[in-house]
Amino acid sequence: MSLLPKTYEVLLADLKRLEEENQILKQTSETRTSDHSNLIHALQFTQFSIDTISEAIFWTDEYGNYVFVNDAACKNYGYTKEELLSMKMFQVDPLFTVDKWNAHWQEILDRKSFSIETLNRRKDGTSFPIEVTVNLVEYDGKQYNCAIVRNITERKLAENHLKQSAIRLAELNSTKDKFFSIIAHDLRGPLGTQKEFIKILSQKDSSFTESERKSYLKMLEESSDLVYSLLENLLDWARSQTGSIQFQPVPIPFYDLVQRVIGLLSLSANKKMVTVSNQIPENLEIIADPFMIETVVRNLVSNAIKYSKANQEVIIGVLNPSKTNPDSIVEAKQKFPVPIYPTEITFFVKDMGVGMQKEQIENLFRLEKKTSTLGTIGESGTGLGLILCKEFLEQHNGSIWVESEPKKGSTFFFKLGQVTMIS
Repeated sequence: MSLLPKTYEVLLADLKRLEEENQILKQTSETRTSDHSNLIHALQFTQFSIDTISEAIFWTDEYGNYVFVNDAACKNYGYTKEELLSMKMFQVDPLFTVDKWNAHWQEILDRKSFSIETLNRRKDGTSFPIEVTVNLVEYDGKQYNCAIVRNITERKLAENHLKQSAIRLAELNSTKDKFFSIIAHDLRGPLGTQKEFIKILSQKDSSFTESERKSYLKMLEESSDLVYSLLENLLDWARSQTGSIQFQPVPIPFYDLVQRVIGLLSLSANKKMVTVSNQIPENLEIIADPFMIETVVRNLVSNAIKYSKANQEVIIGVLNPSKTNPDSIVEAKQKFPVPIYPTEITFFVKDMGVGMQKEQIENLFRLEKKTSTLGTIGESGTGLGLILCKEFLEQHNGSIWVESEPKKGSTFFFKLGQVTMIS
């Protein structure tokens, strides 16, 4: 190194070089500061994005410990971050055990990324369905499960609604099929009898006196009115099945209703010389839906006639009622604005016809086992009448059952629930 004094020019050159180096250092420092600021901004933006999304994000290690959670996880589960980071995933998922987690972790290692559905539990104990997207990630030489959790309560509700709609659609289709079958079942007999009656009147018109002709035509007119009434009831029932009208129980003079049904079926009974006896007390009233209960009585009496032989008797009656407790009376008076007395009344329709085997009785009220046995003179049916009776009585909180022996006849018993009255 030279010890000679530097000239002014040399010193000026050194100063200029030092300024240039300082400028370079300053620019480098500013660049590093900017890069550092940008990095901090990027990290803050990433953290903000993670914390503001609606899905919960959990990082778990191979033992199921939470090592990272976002704000949504805390909000959705009701815990603080400190609480969650001190917990294992088993504490929020009641379906997971340690053994199941070990198998799950192995599946994560094998498949890397997939989705599952399970249940999670909040801090307050409430559970909700979730869909978890599993992702295997590696950081700082360790493996983690980055789980993105979505609350799928609304989706499950929508799926359930779709299932219920499908079930309802199937029920409606079944109801439609039953409706048309019931029309055939309930109308074929009376209309067939009318057809024969009209044919007789037409062929033998000249042999009848004027008085006889008027009497027969009057009977035919009354029968037609009853069949028309029956058709109206069936149509009203169809409307009730589709929700168009509501189940509406009202006070009904039960003796008069049974008499109306007997009149409807008189042609069928007279053709077989079967006597139908109405032993219902004339002062007894029931609380029931008139369309439904008339259909029940009509089916039971029609079946009793169908399986009776000539000169036999069909009886419609009531067993001795037993009074219920006073609280039931108060409750019933509040429900129906009429002076009523709740009783447990059992009605019956008894025939002395062909009776049934045990196997027949077991399948009587089962839709999937519906069968129809020909009557004593070959009358046909659909096997749906008793199923319809059961459905209607259940809407009245009632029940139906039968006692029968082959060649000794059958007795059908039914209740309408506890709300009936004797005026």
